[in-house]
Amino acid sequence: MKHRILSTFMFSILLLTGCRVQMTDELEVFKPPPAGIRIDIEGTVLLEEKELIIEGKSNLPEDAIMSAGLLEYSLADNYGRVINLQGDTGEKYVAESTGVTDEKGNFNITIKRPDPDRYYRLDVIFNPAIQKSKVQEIYGIWGEEIALNLGYTDFKYKENTVSGMILNAPIVKTTDAYGTDYKWNLAVPFGEKSRAIK
Repeated sequence: MKHRILSTFMFSILLLTGCRVQMTDELEVFKPPPAGIRIDIEGTVLLEEKELIIEGKSNLPEDAIMSAGLLEYSLADNYGRVINLQGDTGEKYVAESTGVTDEKGNFNITIKRPDPDRYYRLDVIFNPAIQKSKVQEIYGIWGEEIALNLGYTDFKYKENTVSGMILNAPIVKTTDAYGTDYKWNLAVPFGEKSRAIK
């Protein structure tokens, strides 16, 4: 009987030693994804009869390319819908232009006003895919290093999805209130509205 109890006890000990929990491996520490680099852009657009003059400030490095484009609203849209960016625009820009940032991140873009008697939406865009390599090294070729921020957006560029920054402003008719010789602030989509500030 002693021999049987001793054998059972030894068998149990051997069985339990094989079931021990090994605590030598450290758990992996959760690392959140990188926060990215924040881009801040602000500016105004001066509405003149034949052209639009965009002046902006940013924290972008020198020689960053800023693009501006005009999307035309349908003839059915009115002043109230246009200044609230609620109208229906075409999908292709009817006028485009670019500018580059200086050493302080400031930029200027002049774009021709195609028809002073039409409504437009002005888009001012930072597109990482068109930047010089020294700027792409900071923000990524497709904008993968840009932090989420007001104005952050994803868009298609040459069949690729790019993350960049966008600001908008309504361009009203020259015969409308604030349509000529007035500055409008550039605003982020779904944020505060762009308004005349002269």
